Amino acid sequence: MRTLVLDASVAIKWYFPEVLSDAALRLISADTRWIVPDLFYAEVGNVLWKKVTRGEATVDIARDVLTSLFSLAIEVYLAKPLVSSALEIAHQFQCTVYDSLYLATAIEKGCSLVTADRKFYDALSHTALGEHLLWIEDA
Repeated sequence: MRTLVLDASVAIKWYFPEVLSDAALRLISADTRWIVPDLFYAEVGNVLWKKVTRGEATVDIARDVLTSLFSLAIEVYLAKPLVSSALEIAHQFQCTVYDSLYLATAIEKGCSLVTADRKFYDALSHTALGEHLLWIEDA
């Protein structure tokens, strides 16, 4: 069984047809131990709020997505001990602390972050930290 940090950009594709949703759905059936920083649920919630606001989903659908995510066997790790590392990554590579927190979790846990965030992936995949990044289609 492999261990991967799950990016919110991947998880949301499990529930809404978007570009790369097929690749995301293939990951569900994989023999994978999923881990996330506790920020994950706030990020997913924010994406769902945007979808409701734009008329792309109803509040009931958003609630159903959250209920489904809460029922999955996802290990949650506190962000607090990793924020300093995430800040260093963000500063060095000019990306957000939010995105860097997922990568800091992967580094701490000795695994990879699977992401569908092309800008983040492209910014870091060719750096020393790239060994901890996995593009959604390559997972």
